[in-house]
Amino acid sequence: MKSLMIIMLIIFAPYVYGQQLKVNEQNTQLSIDGTSTVHDWTIEAEEFDGTADVKIENNALQAINSLSFNVPVKSLKSGKSAMDDNTYEALKEDDHPIITYKFKSMDNVKVEGNTTTMDTKGILTIGGVSKTVNMKVKADTKNGIAFNGDITFKMSVFEIDPPTAVFGTIKTGDEVTIKFNAQYN
Repeated sequence: MKSLMIIMLIIFAPYVYGQQLKVNEQNTQLSIDGTSTVHDWTIEAEEFDGTADVKIENNALQAINSLSFNVPVKSLKSGKSAMDDNTYEALKEDDHPIITYKFKSMDNVKVEGNTTTMDTKGILTIGGVSKTVNMKVKADTKNGIAFNGDITFKMSVFEIDPPTAVFGTIKTGDEVTIKFNAQYN
């Protein structure tokens, strides 16, 4: 009987397993796109961290037990130091140096091969203000697990005044889009 149980574990172990994963900074990207009275702009994050506890079955994501993703505000870079400084001030970096996301739930899960698409709900905290956000996310398990998606919202929902420059003559639009490809290994 014992040998039958051992054989069953060996056979089925690769198909159902839980994993504790960490963000792989080298293979993760996050950008924020917005507009202004002068031109559209993009700012990219250069640092990330986070963890995920997921259930993989038949080489596809089946469940997320927990997931966090963190971005230091000062890691946001546009290539223009004045714009970066305005961004840090608008995001209240002195008092709230980290942007965080904590997963809460997923619905409408569809699995095709190594890819799982789902509607997710989580808590996004920016500038000390936390809001529940909904996102459509795609998870791919080819190499660890990569979560891809985007979310569009108004900065004012997080009590952020859109940055201005040149004595208020250049104004940033209220709406921004965050795009991410977060690799966990």
